[in-house]
Amino acid sequence: MVGWLRAAGFILKTEGKDGQQFGFSVAEGKLQGHCDGVFVGGPEGFAYPALWECKALGSKPWNDLAKKGLAASKPIYHAQVVTYQAYLGLHEHAAIFTAVNADSMEIYTERVPFDAALAQKMSDRAVRVIQATQAGELLPRAHAEASHFECKFCSYAERCWGGVA
Repeated sequence: MVGWLRAAGFILKTEGKDGQQFGFSVAEGKLQGHCDGVFVGGPEGFAYPALWECKALGSKPWNDLAKKGLAASKPIYHAQVVTYQAYLGLHEHAAIFTAVNADSMEIYTERVPFDAALAQKMSDRAVRVIQATQAGELLPRAHAEASHFECKFCSYAERCWGGVA
């Protein structure tokens, strides 16, 4: 995707001068993230600098994304984008989100305006999780059943469900 975007005339940086991916770390490293890149220039009609985030999806989730858009189809990715915009100081211009259909190689592109309220909500949620973890508390589960698909892929499923998943 990087090559395609650069061939289309975008000036896309995927790492800083230190050779590392652009990222942030706050709360003593307990909240951190790394974006796929930053557009610093390119074709007219876009505003720079702009955060870039890219995902590869199978046909079913890709088709859902193409039909509904990022916020409705993939709210976790949407929250990730606006959180990165906030913490990386790239909130002035809409982010550019791309997704590749891993089965057909179709490309989905969407401009994602900064949503300050959602970014604050996600930051507040992170603080709650960090504080609860430090206090040894388990927060309410996100899903009612260990068999929920997100629980199956969660790194903390064993702790949360006690071997039931």
